[in-house]
Amino acid sequence: MPLGELEDETTAKVLIVAQDQVLIENLKKELPPERSFKVAVASSGFDAGIQAESFRPDCIVVDFSIGRTEALQICQHVRRNSEFSDVILIALLPDDGSAMSFDRSSINETFKKPFDAHLLAERIRTLVGAKKELV
Repeated sequence: MPLGELEDETTAKVLIVAQDQVLIENLKKELPPERSFKVAVASSGFDAGIQAESFRPDCIVVDFSIGRTEALQICQHVRRNSEFSDVILIALLPDDGSAMSFDRSSINETFKKPFDAHLLAERIRTLVGAKKELV
């Protein structure tokens, strides 16, 4: 039986924008459907835009390893679109020794790689759980 809007209230939708398959699989393991999560994956800014429109995520995790400029553009486009004003944005920043200075006001959280996927999943649960009633 389809749950429609009820499912939207009890399911957290997370869009992961990344190309790192290990990262994607680790996050999928930590955000399983049986714990009220639906996960979609995009590998580029273009793909992220298409996924965001059809999937309507509650949270978007952007891996800056796809390219700093492209990752920042994704974050800026999300914040400029009023339909996504309440979407939680989490940036995964590379630990490559370079200084990452940019306007972080549009991003809710940042995690520096390498990080514990379990801790990131817990933070997503907390942030999305504040908006929704997760089972």
